[in-house]
Amino acid sequence: MTDETATVDEPAHQSRSRQALGELKGLFTGPRTVGDSIIPPLVFAVANAIGGIPAAVVASLLVGVGFVAYRIRNGRPTIYALGGLAAVGFALALAVRSGRAETFFLPGIISQAAYAVLAVVSIVVRRPMTAWMSYMFRGWPLAWFWRSDVRPAYTETTVLWAVYFTARAGGQWYLFNEGRTALLATFKVATSWPTLVFVLVGTYVYGNWRLHRLGGPNVEEFKAGAAPPFEGGQVGF
Repeated sequence: MTDETATVDEPAHQSRSRQALGELKGLFTGPRTVGDSIIPPLVFAVANAIGGIPAAVVASLLVGVGFVAYRIRNGRPTIYALGGLAAVGFALALAVRSGRAETFFLPGIISQAAYAVLAVVSIVVRRPMTAWMSYMFRGWPLAWFWRSDVRPAYTETTVLWAVYFTARAGGQWYLFNEGRTALLATFKVATSWPTLVFVLVGTYVYGNWRLHRLGGPNVEEFKAGAAPPFEGGQVGF
């Protein structure tokens, strides 16, 4: 199979590398960038250390509004920025209500734990999370993902994500209970990016390698109803 964005004579390995780089670039230039998850907690922690919760509330809201304004000015979709602003507002409300700055991070901890549970459940029911993610992103036939010569690649990469989400939730929960707000913010940022980049790259590289080893059909062969032996060589994951 040749990827839709690949040139006619481009080697498959070059196409996969270019595609992986393009998807990573989306972390910085896409509708929702790494700044959305990195900057708010850092601003909150710094402002809280300087002026307490009131200063942290004002600074965090200003950052959230700034993201929305920036996207409007540059003609970019605002849905993610508005969602992020709402999430920041909710987290700030919890922190103000409890009087504990670390409570700001509680919604994120809960969401990471929920993702970890969802990843494990998806493995148990043999409908791995990364397959659903790829299906929603790429629109490939859902039945292709559930083939016995395709699904293992997505199951194994989902294990990686389950470990990632569990580590994030567990580490943040420990620091939350210890009341270590500044360290909690640092841990959250460190495990959001650059760790997320390594997880994404690992998922893409291992997933493609595993698909080739499994010997199943590529998406185009599946759509065409081809019979084995398959040419394989799936580009993308």
